[in-house]
Amino acid sequence: MNSVENQQICSRFVEPEKLADLRTKREIEVMNGRPWTRELPPPPVLPPYGPLEKISGKLQSFRSEYFREYFDAVAYRTSMLPEISDGQRGAAAAAAIVAGSPGVGAVMMAESESSNDSAEYVQGMINGQPFRGWVGVTRLQTGDDVDMIVEWQHDHYEVYAIALPEERIVSVCPKCDMGHIAHMLWRIKNMFILITILMVAFVSVCVFISLSKGNPNGVSLFERFYLFLVMAFVVSSVISGLIAFFAYKACAPTRCKLAEEIFQLLGMRRVATINLNKITKKHEQQLKDNGKWYEPGDKSKPACPSGKFIYSDEGWFYY
Repeated sequence: MNSVENQQICSRFVEPEKLADLRTKREIEVMNGRPWTRELPPPPVLPPYGPLEKISGKLQSFRSEYFREYFDAVAYRTSMLPEISDGQRGAAAAAAIVAGSPGVGAVMMAESESSNDSAEYVQGMINGQPFRGWVGVTRLQTGDDVDMIVEWQHDHYEVYAIALPEERIVSVCPKCDMGHIAHMLWRIKNMFILITILMVAFVSVCVFISLSKGNPNGVSLFERFYLFLVMAFVVSSVISGLIAFFAYKACAPTRCKLAEEIFQLLGMRRVATINLNKITKKHEQQLKDNGKWYEPGDKSKPACPSGKFIYSDEGWFYY
């Protein structure tokens, strides 16, 4: 168990365990009548059942485990998309393995794992009350002064974000890093990128045909393939636009709505347009300009958020 307690270790340098695989192993053990002693964390509670609140205080205890779990729009109870949970997929995969089809089980779990995110399952005490929940990377330890965005659920605080206010660093529930307008603009940008990629592929095919077979009657490449390229552009635009539209429609009332509530409680303005990735990149540039920046992968210095692509799935940011 890759847990961290009473020491300031960043999970950036820890390999996350595949929670889906662990659930599959548990199902196999139970099906075969063998005991399973390890307690696995529950799935994220998405979205919260009621309004969130901000609490501040000193961490009286803190422990975290690093896993890969599913946090996309389908994980939300309010999502209108069809859902197959990791538990359902894990049970089916386990049954396939027990039935003598390990290949089928492996494929089912690989399909689930491909869309999972690295996240910390955190537990501890603050202000005399227990808390637990799923957030991005942290480097917290007992005694740290933090702000938490939480919901009281039965006997504990369910955590959706943890901030170090003095450093302006926040770890949020994975994929809750943009307001809905920022997310829409990001989808539009990706739509144009996809159109460009598809058109480059189509043009490359036309060039290859032209070079290998020549152009009849001396017509130019553009004249020969004009109609084809126009149709390719229309089809590419429609496909890319539909992908962007339906992805936005799925994320706006789920991931983005939760993100905006977190941002508001953190005291941020114009929450619909906030993109934590952009804020982090801007802060990094300020650190570079002031000569205070250092390589995020340097283990000899305190870990910090980074806007670099290789750290883009860590779920913690400057704010």
